[in-house]
Amino acid sequence: LFRKLQARRVPGAMNVLAECLDEDVAKKLQKRCEPEEFKALCALAEQSCVMGIDYRSIGVGWNHPTTRMAYRQGQHRSTRCSQSQLRQKQSRQRLAELLEARDLKKALVHLFLSEIGAEDNSTATFEAVAAALEAELLLPLRALNECGPLGRTMTGAPLPAEELRKVIQELTRAVCSGGFSEWRYSNPVGQEQLRGLSPEQIDLWRQSSSMDHAGGLVTHEDAPGELGFFWATKIGGPSHGFDVETQCILPLLCNARHKVILVSDPDWTQHPVGRAHWRLLWTVGDGKKSPEPRLWLETVNVDFEAPVSTEGWELSVLSHAMRKADEMNVTLSVESSLGDLLQRLIDHHACSHDAVDVRERILLRPSKAILEASDYLSPKHDWVQDKDEVTDPLRRCLYKPGKKRSHI
Repeated sequence: LFRKLQARRVPGAMNVLAECLDEDVAKKLQKRCEPEEFKALCALAEQSCVMGIDYRSIGVGWNHPTTRMAYRQGQHRSTRCSQSQLRQKQSRQRLAELLEARDLKKALVHLFLSEIGAEDNSTATFEAVAAALEAELLLPLRALNECGPLGRTMTGAPLPAEELRKVIQELTRAVCSGGFSEWRYSNPVGQEQLRGLSPEQIDLWRQSSSMDHAGGLVTHEDAPGELGFFWATKIGGPSHGFDVETQCILPLLCNARHKVILVSDPDWTQHPVGRAHWRLLWTVGDGKKSPEPRLWLETVNVDFEAPVSTEGWELSVLSHAMRKADEMNVTLSVESSLGDLLQRLIDHHACSHDAVDVRERILLRPSKAILEASDYLSPKHDWVQDKDEVTDPLRRCLYKPGKKRSHI
């Protein structure tokens, strides 16, 4: 159902390729390709020649598109500027050269790595690159690899450029080898972030849970593989976008504790239209009390372009979060302003515990991304977070799973 909701109208594959290349060259390439090769080739052509932005020349910043559809349409000034037009021309030439390739799968992998500005590597596979192209990752990976994080945080603090460059290389290798999601959870930093959960709770946290709601609305933690995370921060507030303040998307991409709950609406099938940051964090323990896990939910952002009604979205996302809290037996923490809505859900399902307003400090274990970014955990927006850190007391509303209740 999730994939059906996300299906978008795509021009015929040959039309996409012919738009980028000479029609005769496009037909010859089609004859050479197996179906999966042709699908990847067309995606590569569309993302490099129609959507292509030359980040290496014009950099990252606040001048890039703020919606996913603006990238697909290819008419934004970032796409139409002379630097990007020149790079698109070079991409078309390199696509045409695939006619001479002996091993088309290897050639497509090599061309993709070149297009994103990444080092060629022996772990990259055609299957992983094809999945990355299906998820439209050429531009996100190009922005990360060619520009990397900005030199300073939003508040002006310096960032460790070399360490962040290594993180970007590592996550790029994970994507191109097909192990992105596994890498997020299995690296030592990610395992430390989840330390204290049982194996069953970790498995539940890792699942790409989804939930159906009235009117065909679906909430989902992306999909298996989690490649949708790269575009999640282009839904609503743009500051964490992959080509705006590039470093701010890294915590979501790299940290085992960090996910998103996406909202897909049947009235807009191009891509998900809502997004809420979703984290697994810990309270601060003391000598008498051990740290406790918290499922930490942030605000629901809405796509700037999609003409949809957001009525019922908060209730749907809260219902999704409550069900996950019940399944994991982990306390849910939401903004205090959602307390009444949370209590309404609790009453509806005859839960054994009421919503509770609290002020509590949160322990942030070290970030795999070297930094953290959040307007809810700190007023700093983004900051270096490579060691344990304790937040100021934060006002939240908690839901604590209790005895068995009716199904949400």
